[in-house]
Amino acid sequence: MVNEEFGCGMKKPQKPPGFDRMWSDYLEKYNYLANRVNQKNEESAEIRKLIRKYNELEYVHWDDLRRKKLPFDPIAFWFVIRTMRSTKYREISIGDEKFPFYSPEKFDKQLHLIDKASPASFDRLFGESPSEANREQYLVNSLMEEAIASSQLEGAATTRPVAKKILREGRKPKDTSERMIVNNYRTIRRLKELRNKPLSRELILEIHHEITRGTLETESDESEFRTCDDIVVGSRADPTKIFHYPPECAKIPAMITDLIAFANEEDEFIHPIVKAIILHFLIGYIHPFVDGNGRTARALFYWYALKHHYDLLEYISISRIFVHAPAQYSHAYQLTETDGNDMTYFIDFNIHIISRALEDLRQYLIRKKEEEAESLQLVERIPDLSFRQAEILRDFIRHPSRPYTISEIAGKYKVSLPTARTDLTLLEEKGKLKKYLDGKRQIFIYKGGTRQ
Repeated sequence: MVNEEFGCGMKKPQKPPGFDRMWSDYLEKYNYLANRVNQKNEESAEIRKLIRKYNELEYVHWDDLRRKKLPFDPIAFWFVIRTMRSTKYREISIGDEKFPFYSPEKFDKQLHLIDKASPASFDRLFGESPSEANREQYLVNSLMEEAIASSQLEGAATTRPVAKKILREGRKPKDTSERMIVNNYRTIRRLKELRNKPLSRELILEIHHEITRGTLETESDESEFRTCDDIVVGSRADPTKIFHYPPECAKIPAMITDLIAFANEEDEFIHPIVKAIILHFLIGYIHPFVDGNGRTARALFYWYALKHHYDLLEYISISRIFVHAPAQYSHAYQLTETDGNDMTYFIDFNIHIISRALEDLRQYLIRKKEEEAESLQLVERIPDLSFRQAEILRDFIRHPSRPYTISEIAGKYKVSLPTARTDLTLLEEKGKLKKYLDGKRQIFIYKGGTRQ
């Protein structure tokens, strides 16, 4: 069974040269470079500069290093930088497998910026204190984006506009794709409630069950770890492209036990964002379920980040970026697997994605502030218009041909159906909207727009 779907636009990275097979052939060249690392001459300075560049500032895989123009033999140089990495590794044991990682210099700045941006700083990022209604709207929009994109990564075919409409109206899903998105949205909304719990087998199963409820062949697939080994991670579009063979199901209980111990361990400090990313990776690697592993992995990332009070991460969607670059997401897993399970590659990719998502949020909030200013101008120009009604009108003006239902407006602005009906009726009475019937439903459209 092919499980998950990633882009297949990138080739599998070439596995690095093995010390066991090639070491003797390159020992002399390796010793030449290694002995000059700490010498005081121009050649040594160049060696140190390249080591820092490819270990600390970029963290390159062999597949990338072999393509670069180097003044040294690339295999010998790989052995040098790989040896230096191994002296800095931290290693965790999951079942009978080892997973090394370390924090290169490039992480320090990125994690510092995430730390500065994150805990309880939505108001500061916004520039002033937004209204509670607007804060809730930003949060709901972000959670919707994550729920939709995370589900699309695993094959949900529902488009983003349709999915948002379903979530805003609270409509019952009609098919598996829609149910995947609705389940994911409800689960992500619950993560903050669950953050004070320690990680446990029961919590992992609960999150997975909520995510997959009513979407898999049997209820046991939704509520238990897999008991079969006919699972591979690859492309549904091309079943011959296999990215990962998960561990045998007999190993899952021990691996999950070790993962839980790692998540709850507090004596040895690992940066919370790094640890959240590692949990994301390990669920994807172990693949403990028949389906829904990716959604569960990403939900646990958010759960752990929120547990450690990175509250601003509620307002970003990492999956929205993944869904636009699925091949790179898959490639990050493959870089790790082809280099001795070195998770630094996957951590590096995800830190970059989080940083990008935070910047997207900052730009989004800049736009929202401009939109709020436009709404305030509408309030000033149109008598007896509340700020929320001005926001609703601004939505219609920005999308003049788009029809809105009462339930959609109620869902988007987090108000009751009677309140949404009153707001829309007022705007109709003021000559700003047109109303028509679609069966029994009242549909509203901007008066200057064209009905679709």
